[in-house]
Amino acid sequence: MTNISMQTGITDELAPELGVTQWIDASGHPLATFGLDKMPGAFKVIYCFQDANAACHLTGFPAMASLVDAFRGSSYVSFAAVQTVFENFASNNYERMVAAQRRYALPIVFGHDAGEGREGAGSVLMQRYQNGGTPWFIIVDPDGMVIYNQFQIDVDRVVAGLKRAESAPPLTKPDPSILTWRGVLELTRDGNPPPHRRLELSDAEWRRRLNAEQYRVMRQAGTERAHSSAMCTLFGPGVYACGCCDTDLFDASSKFDSKSGWPSFTQTLAPGLVAYHADRSHGMTRVETTCNVCDAHLGHVFPDGPKPSGLRFCMNGASLRKR
Repeated sequence: MTNISMQTGITDELAPELGVTQWIDASGHPLATFGLDKMPGAFKVIYCFQDANAACHLTGFPAMASLVDAFRGSSYVSFAAVQTVFENFASNNYERMVAAQRRYALPIVFGHDAGEGREGAGSVLMQRYQNGGTPWFIIVDPDGMVIYNQFQIDVDRVVAGLKRAESAPPLTKPDPSILTWRGVLELTRDGNPPPHRRLELSDAEWRRRLNAEQYRVMRQAGTERAHSSAMCTLFGPGVYACGCCDTDLFDASSKFDSKSGWPSFTQTLAPGLVAYHADRSHGMTRVETTCNVCDAHLGHVFPDGPKPSGLRFCMNGASLRKR
């Protein structure tokens, strides 16, 4: 069976640990442990294959060999190949993974992933990265973000892009006090800090305090119409507070004209004021923002804002109060 999928796995997310427990080093000797944290280099490339899949030998391994050859002698990119088994478990076994390493003489670490705890449970890596089959390529950038996760790969284009990155001047590390997209994703994944105070009211009390539009947006995670808020054109000094609990959230100095149709900010006033949650509604993967004090829905945050944070807090005007 040829496992061809045009879908993509997770991207623009923090790379999950691979979850592979059986590894051999570049010389074929067993490794006790291995994972992303043990892969040197700025960029990491992982090739997923099944030995019994003809396409993995016809296109996948030649592509991986070309990538490895392009960076021989360079520590900028590291490579690993993992047999991610989801079918034909008897044929796609550990011994065939070892044989594949010898066959292609690739001086890289190989892994075998047929399931957690028992052979036949199905690849853990595939489940974590939402792979669509084999052959499959994953690229993780220096920030630990998955930037490529697909069936096909344009070797020349990838090599050219990685070579450009390798020759570019080192990037200045962001001020640790500034929240970046990576920080947002870490909070989304690991959980938000406890707020300095909490306000919890009954649904009836929120309905009494808020008008219909405020209730729909803040308590039911609604979205106001684009360009409907007068706050889109307000750029004077002041502070923007939560429309439910009056907690100060944003300073006007962080507000900018995103031309998106919603009030937009680059940073919150302080850490812990806004909470971040994975939102997979409407067929999309986004990061929802809520008030960390009262759980009011504020909007979403995106990684397409201005420097230095690179963030765009896309807020509903109905969720804010300016003073």
